[in-house]
Amino acid sequence: MPRLEITHATRLSFSRPIAETVMELHARPLDGLGQRCVSFRLDIDPSSELHSYRDGFGNHVHYFNHLPVHERVTVVAKSVVDTEVDSGPPEVEEFPEDFLQFRSPVLDLPRVRRIAARFSHGPDPESTEAALDMLATWINREFEYMRETTDVFTAIDTVLDVKSGVCQDFAHLFCAVARAMSVPCRYVSGFIPPGGGRTGSGATHAWAEAWVGDQWIGYDPTNPIRAGRHHVRVAVGRDYRDVPPNRGVYLGAASGTIDIEVRVRLLTGTSQRAARG
Repeated sequence: MPRLEITHATRLSFSRPIAETVMELHARPLDGLGQRCVSFRLDIDPSSELHSYRDGFGNHVHYFNHLPVHERVTVVAKSVVDTEVDSGPPEVEEFPEDFLQFRSPVLDLPRVRRIAARFSHGPDPESTEAALDMLATWINREFEYMRETTDVFTAIDTVLDVKSGVCQDFAHLFCAVARAMSVPCRYVSGFIPPGGGRTGSGATHAWAEAWVGDQWIGYDPTNPIRAGRHHVRVAVGRDYRDVPPNRGVYLGAASGTIDIEVRVRLLTGTSQRAARG
């Protein structure tokens, strides 16, 4: 049973003192679909009262509001997660059809419909799974993984134009085509560890889950593989906008910078440090 330790640090620095920071976080890994969060800790500096709730997708959301004057904020989330565990009964999804809807950045475009037509499939789950496997492979082959060509707000029409992007772009494109194929599909944020030749490993990562035969099946078009034993799911939603690792606002006439650092370690192996984002 692989056990992974994940440390995700977010550091905000401001050009001058500010009066207030409000931040919301998707940081605690989910339980289910073959994984279990064994432990989770969230440290905030300067110290702030932390609150949490479960959103409509079942994700863990933490938030805080720091009022005293400050010039920097550091948030460190540390998790230990077991994968390949028996999750019990399959996840019950009452309304998978919700994940057939389109909105930016997952757009319903004529080009998306033409791509979907290439991956026709029968009504049986096996045929659908095979078509989605081919879709993941096609995205990996046709689009180049390239940092700094897109950002978190880039819609898939731009990705189709520039023929490049990063994991979140490929997950968005996969969701769009799957939905055009009448397959409910949701966006997943999480992590995969370094090693194994996997693109996007050792950092925040994104892939998709399709509702096939009354179950969610993960597809990682960045690599392209089925989401498996080393994929750690943190949050699911319609697209990135539902599940950002952090978002917030601050009060003050200052400019801010953000630095992200992720460390994913297989506890039976050696630690490797991810590039800063």
